[in-house]
Amino acid sequence: MSALPEKIALRRMLQNFVHRLDEMIVELMADKKDVPVPCRFYEDGIVVWQNRQHVFSPCTYTLLKEFFDAPNLTLSKEDIRQDVLHDDDASEGSLRQSILEARKELRRTGFPYRIETIIRKGYRLMAEELGDRR
Repeated sequence: MSALPEKIALRRMLQNFVHRLDEMIVELMADKKDVPVPCRFYEDGIVVWQNRQHVFSPCTYTLLKEFFDAPNLTLSKEDIRQDVLHDDDASEGSLRQSILEARKELRRTGFPYRIETIIRKGYRLMAEELGDRR
């Protein structure tokens, strides 16, 4: 007899467990708007959020990972140029384009966050209030 049905059943149980664990964490953090909902970042631009897999371009993936690693902190333009674009001399236009793409992807995937511009300083990832989608 094959162990395939048992493996499939175990896999489903594990997926359900992970999904329920994510839901419990979200419930616990519902009052803490400055703390990002847990995401798991994997290689090749893959992010798992609410038991769904999302694939991002390398630049957007790296940018979102930087934001989620430093929730509610302002990332300076210089830091983004260095750590995300890997080019200290990257133009203002390429920096803005990277931020624009990340904003579009956040909206497209339904992540409850927005990237806020902090004038003359940089950018910050902020949790959205319910109904605050633009």
